[in-house]
Amino acid sequence: MKDKEMIEVNREGTVMTCSGPWPRAKVATSTLLANDFAVEMVGDAKALHDLMRETKARMYAKIEDYEEKLLTHYRAKKRKNSRGQIEASSMDDCFRVNLSIADFRRVTSDIVAAQALMGEVLDDLMEDVNPDIRLLLEAAFVPDEKTGRVNVERLQQVRRIKLSHPRWPDVLDAVANSIEVTSSKSYLRFYWRERHDQDWQQIVLQFSKISV
Repeated sequence: MKDKEMIEVNREGTVMTCSGPWPRAKVATSTLLANDFAVEMVGDAKALHDLMRETKARMYAKIEDYEEKLLTHYRAKKRKNSRGQIEASSMDDCFRVNLSIADFRRVTSDIVAAQALMGEVLDDLMEDVNPDIRLLLEAAFVPDEKTGRVNVERLQQVRRIKLSHPRWPDVLDAVANSIEVTSSKSYLRFYWRERHDQDWQQIVLQFSKISV
């Protein structure tokens, strides 16, 4: 068996263990290598995380400042329920910033009333409803096979349909009340290209997707 190759490793001082400090001189080389590697890598990751958090805070502060300047320029006041969606591009059309807001919705128990009202309307209209429209309306209330939940997007499509029936506005109100926004999330994206006639390249900020 060949002798293990000598590797330089710091054996001065102590290393922190679950039981407290321990002399590095008494720890196996491979164990020290793993310890030092883990500590250094996690330290780098924490530093990067802190930098990204600070940078994100500065960016959102700049967005708020930009929005306030636009409102001042047009002598407008920010509305209470403003979505805050922004898109800005450079004059050479090589840099673009996009801030979008996504809502996460769920279907509430009001769906029961909406479905009952829908049934009344469809029964009254009978042959007066296009078969494709009838199928779309009925399918909107069918729970998804995998999740067991009514699909919010299909339910939203119902609100775009117009039927000549006195109770149809009640149906639309019930459908609207059955969709509840549970939370919102903002997405800040950056794009660039060397020339305006090239395709946009998104600047990837997700660590696992960055090529090295």
